[in-house]
Amino acid sequence: MAKQTGKQLFWEICRFLLVGGTATVVDYCVFWLFDALVFPLVFAEWETLSLVLSTALGFCVGLTVNWILSVRFVFRAVQDEEASRSKKSFALFALIGVIGLAITELGVVLLVALLPEMSLFGANALFGTAWKKWIAKAVMTCIVLVWNYLGRKIFIFKS
Repeated sequence: MAKQTGKQLFWEICRFLLVGGTATVVDYCVFWLFDALVFPLVFAEWETLSLVLSTALGFCVGLTVNWILSVRFVFRAVQDEEASRSKKSFALFALIGVIGLAITELGVVLLVALLPEMSLFGANALFGTAWKKWIAKAVMTCIVLVWNYLGRKIFIFKS
């Protein structure tokens, strides 16, 4: 396969961002569902455990959506299409994702501990989840986005 042109790379990154955005919306929805609705009933006394588990569950569902959409739409120009869609590739995709999850978990827990309680738009929370949790999650999403793209591009979807 010929080396990827600048134009092809540009569109690949655009597709990556669109797919990543979709997976992130799914991740955030699952995170919110568990952090605001499910785990407060189960882990009322353990807010950090609720935060960590909600983040992990959102990540897992988002990762699955991301894999399906990445294989189908993002990485089109690959050296070996069959190998890039194999179980081994999914395992590597998941490993890169798990490293991203570890970075996310560490960053979210640290940022939530460091950020002050805040009020935005006259409210202390968005949909029952504190603003500092949303901000921590958004910051870490941006950081891990770069890791995910580079890791997947270099190790799985080589072009």
